Formats: sequence, structure tokens, C-alpha cells
Amino acid sequence: MGRTQLSPQRLSETKRTNIGHIVIFCEGKTEKYYFDYFAEIIKKSKYTDVEVVLETANGNAQTVLNFANEFMADEEHNMKFNTYGKYLAFDCDDPPNIQSVVMAAAGYELLISNYLFETWLLMHFEDVEGKISKREIYRRLSAHLNSAYSKGHKGKTREIVQNGNIEKAIDNARTLEKYYVDEGKSIFTNIKDMNPFTSVYKLVEQFMVEISKY
Repeated sequence: MGRTQLSPQRLSETKRTNIGHIVIFCEGKTEKYYFDYFAEIIKKSKYTDVEVVLETANGNAQTVLNFANEFMADEEHNMKFNTYGKYLAFDCDDPPNIQSVVMAAAGYELLISNYLFETWLLMHFEDVEGKISKREIYRRLSAHLNSAYSKGHKGKTREIVQNGNIEKAIDNARTLEKYYVDEGKSIFTNIKDMNPFTSVYKLVEQFMVEISKY
């Protein structure tokens, strides 16, 4: 599990917080497979539990938010997950009123990517600094994998984690976020203007801290 552990220097520089008990609601299979990879490594205990829930393979930001709300409204689910940290993972390409969805997601931590989760995946191999098309993102991922990238493919998703550089991806995402902050932009007011962008790195870094304890 070497590639999912932080380097000793990075570990010493990273603010350590306990992941605790969290539940992640995902828009699609790619996101679920990605987070499942870490969840399967992180040991469950009375202090730590990572649950990854897939809404639908054909959802969007609004449907995953609706599903999460309905899921938590269920009495049985609420009893189990009420005290869990709650995360939403979705792309920002759909629906058109994506800003309204972001604003309506109060109570959830947002793991969002503009405009695709694959923007975050591509960062495992190279810096992503300017807006690029979906086709170009897939082309570049395919080049790094030496085979055609397929969305929602468990093997391809895990290959990216295993062969890519997660620390590089974290650095790229953090640099982009700082750029937008310096521009006075926030996901709560300017998400459409923040492309490329991803906040996935925040949780992934904590996953790596957790795994590095083992």
C-alpha cells in the first residue's frame, strides 16, 4: 500500500485529524470505486468507519443530493449514520443550476470536481491548470494508462490510484484552490467559474494520513 501512504516529510507537515465515522454519497461508479479503494484499507474500529454509498450509475449532482437527503430521512439509516460525517461526491457538469445544488447541500462536506471527477484522476499524473474537454481528459488518462480509459471501470480506477502520484494530485488541487481564493472566488458563489477545480484532495489526504499509521 506504499502509494497510498504519505511520505515521511509530508506526514510531518500535514495537519492530522481523525477521520472518525463518515459516509460518502457518490454520484457514479468511478467515485465509489475510488473511495472504496481507501475504505478497504482503512481498518474499521469503534473510532473509524468509512461507508461509501452509490446513488445511481446515471445520477448527477441534484440526484445524489436528493438521494442523500432521502437516505438520511429513513429512520433506520438515520439511527446508524446520524452522528457520521456526511460527504457528497459529484461532478459539476450537470445540472445547469449546479450553483443552486451546491448552495442546497448545507450539512454535507462537498467532494466536488469541476467539471468531472476525472479532472481529479488526471491530476495523479500531471498538473491540470486550464480548462480541458471531457474528450481530452479521457485521452490523457488513456495515454498515462497505456490503454483506453473507461469511466466506471473498477480496474482502471484502481490502476490510477496504484500507478499515479496521489501527493502530486493533492498539491495540484491545493494550488488551484489557492488561486481561486486569491481571486476572491468560492464554490458557494462561483463554482461555474472555477474550472478546473476539485476538493476531493482534502479527504484523500486524510485517508493517507490514516493509512500511514499502520
